[in-house]
Amino acid sequence: MLELTVSSKDGIPVATTKGSLDETAKAAFREKLHPLVGQKGARLIVDLSGSERVNSAGIGNLVALTADANTNDSRVVFCNLKPYVSMVIGITKLDKYFHVASDLDAAMKVCRE
Repeated sequence: MLELTVSSKDGIPVATTKGSLDETAKAAFREKLHPLVGQKGARLIVDLSGSERVNSAGIGNLVALTADANTNDSRVVFCNLKPYVSMVIGITKLDKYFHVASDLDAAMKVCRE
C-alpha cells in the first residue's frame, strides 16, 4: 500500500512516496495530489525516493496527475527516481512528457522556471 506524505519547501508542496506505485496509489493521488495541481499555475514536487517499483496502474496515476496539472497550467516535477522506476519511465518514453529532476534541489529549480 502506498503511503503519501505532503510537506512544503520554500512554499512549494513536496509529496513523498513510500511503497510501490501501483493501483493502491490511486486514492492517495486523487485525495492529496490532484487538488494541489487543480489551481492555475500551481507547482508540485513528487519525491519518489520511497518507491522501488512501479506497474502500469502506477504509471497511469503519474500520467493522470501530470495531465491534470497541464490542463491548469500547473507543473508537477518528479524527483529521486529509483533505478527501476527511472527505467520504466524511460522505456515508455514518458521522460519526454514528465518533468524529471535528479533530486529535490534540482526539482525546486525546475519549479521556479
